[in-house]
Amino acid sequence: MAKKTIRVHTPFDFQFEDGTSQRFEAGEHTVDDKVAEHWFVTAHSDITGKAKASTDTKEFQAQIDSLTAQIAEKDKAYGELQLTVADKDQAIADLTAQIEALKAPVTEPAPETEDNGKKQKSADSK
Repeated sequence: MAKKTIRVHTPFDFQFEDGTSQRFEAGEHTVDDKVAEHWFVTAHSDITGKAKASTDTKEFQAQIDSLTAQIAEKDKAYGELQLTVADKDQAIADLTAQIEALKAPVTEPAPETEDNGKKQKSADSK
């Protein structure tokens, strides 16, 4: 008999034609087509399709672990890049301040010379 997967949204007890009953908790269950299409079952669940092949949860856990490690590496690299950006921002701010200081007009007077800024004549000239 063909199987289907149902997703139970409201837990219920189902009584089969032979008089046996089974408790269906919330979640996915694989059942016969006849059970999946029963009016009581459809009232408490949704048919999600054909039954899935059983999957090894270890494989999924390995994928989860791998992806978690990749996220941790990316977070570390992102943090390092943020520090680099902060260092460069500080260097730019320092250099900008130096440029502004060099652009500022000189406010100190030039040192006075003994001849009031006049050129002295060389001793060779007569």
